[in-house]
Amino acid sequence: MIDLLLSLALLGTATAVLLTRNLYRSVVLFIVFGLLMALVWVRMQAPDLALAEAAIGAGLTGVLLLDALGHLNPQKAAAVRQKHQQPLLSGLAFLLALGITGLLWLALVESPDPDVELSTVVVQQLSASGVEHPVTAVLLSFRAYDTLLEVAVILVAVVVSLALRFSQADQPAETQVLSPLLHRMLIWLLPLMLLVSMYLLWIGSYRSGGAFQAAAVLAALAVLMRMSGLKIPGHDDLRVLRLGLVLGLGLFLLVGSLSMISGGAFLAWPQGWEGSTILLVEAGLTFSLGALLFSLFEASPAPHQARLNIGEVVRE
Repeated sequence: MIDLLLSLALLGTATAVLLTRNLYRSVVLFIVFGLLMALVWVRMQAPDLALAEAAIGAGLTGVLLLDALGHLNPQKAAAVRQKHQQPLLSGLAFLLALGITGLLWLALVESPDPDVELSTVVVQQLSASGVEHPVTAVLLSFRAYDTLLEVAVILVAVVVSLALRFSQADQPAETQVLSPLLHRMLIWLLPLMLLVSMYLLWIGSYRSGGAFQAAAVLAALAVLMRMSGLKIPGHDDLRVLRLGLVLGLGLFLLVGSLSMISGGAFLAWPQGWEGSTILLVEAGLTFSLGALLFSLFEASPAPHQARLNIGEVVRE
């Protein structure tokens, strides 16, 4: 019954996201969709994906969408609504999505049975990876190329966003929520979030967690500090920003190249030091990915309308 309700709620929320004409309602429903999707991953016994979906898919992505919506001027918003009101384009988009869904379904149904069960191979080779958690072993040992390219893609996206940001004449947005309650709450909450981030990084070698989940919590911490007006260490120093952006990828490449000196393969961790090496790389990735995700939020342009603080609202 729970699975049936989750499936219906997921489909209903996805439909509402696409069909609603109110952009704010659409973003809120998208965040709800991400939280429901996290529950679906939990029911499918995939806690790593559930953590990533809740932290990045629903959390940080929802904040970015709300921030983008706050900077959308009325003319652009009206143009977006007008575009949604064109039934021909909406119908063509629906048919295209339906066709792609059908092709994916056929590819899934008609796919041949693999000769080897990859999950069995992972379990058999788990001791050679240096970690106890199969997901971490796959991401940073057996298929480290994929993780390396994912980090590189995120870095390129952030560099392009920052380049577009700094090429504009206006200044970056001063996104702050002037609430004494939020400010006092964060004084107690931020140390806890930092501990949670460190905990997720540490347990990634033997339980669900790892660099991406820890980085999402770290980025959320920085976003909350930025919104509440708290000082972020090194925020105004471009050298710290540049170091944070390239640290994870640079450390990944450096450590992955050390084995080549002795004639080994690229991204083959030093024998006997696999666990420590993976932890070192994940620590660098946590800091770097946190800086990358936060930079996407920080790269937003200045708002078109001035924000009012609580005192000004009361006086009005």
